[in-house]
Amino acid sequence: METRLITKSANELLPAVSDSSLPVFETAQDVSRHIAQSITLNTNTIHIDPLPLLIYVWRTIRELSGDDAYERYITQHTTNYPDTPPLTRKDFFLCQQQQKWRGIQRCC
Repeated sequence: METRLITKSANELLPAVSDSSLPVFETAQDVSRHIAQSITLNTNTIHIDPLPLLIYVWRTIRELSGDDAYERYITQHTTNYPDTPPLTRKDFFLCQQQQKWRGIQRCC
């Protein structure tokens, strides 16, 4: 039984790649530089603007606490009753307090 060593070059084993978009590296520094640039480019393209999120959170807090009740009243009043003048801010909150506490009729 005879064993022969077959020697073939890398060009014979691997098919030729004709894609010119693939990078060609001559040294390990070129590989490292390419990896560093690709990571830098990928992280620089991601940009999150926190302002819309903060505006949304602020509006939600105002709505849940009732702080924007008068502004909502004004917008609803101008669309539904354009001929009558809206209540002032002070009168609006006085009316809201009266409606809130009107229902309690008992002592304890």
